[in-house]
Amino acid sequence: MKYYHNPRCSKSRQGLGFIPSGCQIILYLKEGISVDDYASILQRYDGTVLDLLRIQELPAKGLNLHSYSIYELAEFLAQNPIVLQRPILDDGVSIIVGRPVENISTHLNN
Repeated sequence: MKYYHNPRCSKSRQGLGFIPSGCQIILYLKEGISVDDYASILQRYDGTVLDLLRIQELPAKGLNLHSYSIYELAEFLAQNPIVLQRPILDDGVSIIVGRPVENISTHLNN
């Protein structure tokens, strides 16, 4: 299980309280994520892919990200990780966006 965390984000800090011990915390802004890992996150998300993006962040603002393929979005995120929504929990099967952070608790308790 992986938790994509931005320590400067209050929601991401709040979400830490819901994740189980042993969960790998990925500081994606500092450590980076490969294009393949981004593609996997985007493909496995059971929702609108744009929900995984912070489209008002400057690198994304004004871009027509609807027209990007999954791989193009993955490449864009690898170059602009600040655009990734946060926090994100990856349980190996599902991708959960922690906005609201209770999404994480609800998913883990099912």
